[in-house]
Amino acid sequence: MGRLLFYIARLRAMGMFVGFMFTYFPFLIPVKKLMQNTKTVSFPHPSASYQDHVLIIPRKVARNVFCLSPDDFIDIINMAAEVRKDDNRDYVLLINGGSRQDVMQAHFHLFTGNFAAHKGCAKENGQAFYHPDKDFWIQLTSRLHDLIKECGVSDNAFSIFIQFEKNSLPIVFFV
Repeated sequence: MGRLLFYIARLRAMGMFVGFMFTYFPFLIPVKKLMQNTKTVSFPHPSASYQDHVLIIPRKVARNVFCLSPDDFIDIINMAAEVRKDDNRDYVLLINGGSRQDVMQAHFHLFTGNFAAHKGCAKENGQAFYHPDKDFWIQLTSRLHDLIKECGVSDNAFSIFIQFEKNSLPIVFFV
């Protein structure tokens, strides 16, 4: 049943409906929720690609990452930190955009591991930030299109990921 609903959610026409359901009726969505609050909901990915793969979704209609406010980003970061609170492993928070986004509702993938090292991303190619620094997210969200292009990434197919490592500040990468 979960895979069927995931297939339906991936249909482009369903984006607004998926966002509407997460905004107003998250209790009707047949997934095992890990955590939820008035701003976000998290649950295991129904078709996991990574170890300990969790989805975090803002409880608002947001077709893509460009529809999110700085406060939305902070809510997502806080939910990710809460999900991984007792886990000492490195973890990643990833969002896909453009043709890399399967479901037309903004959503973040949270999974364990060092994705930056796996992708060969040098720390100096990312931007470190203090968790959660609202000024950072205001700057990032207001310049998101420009930052994607400055990093040589197409806004037609991109990923933004935040690498969280022990004893290190989180780092944002655009790929």
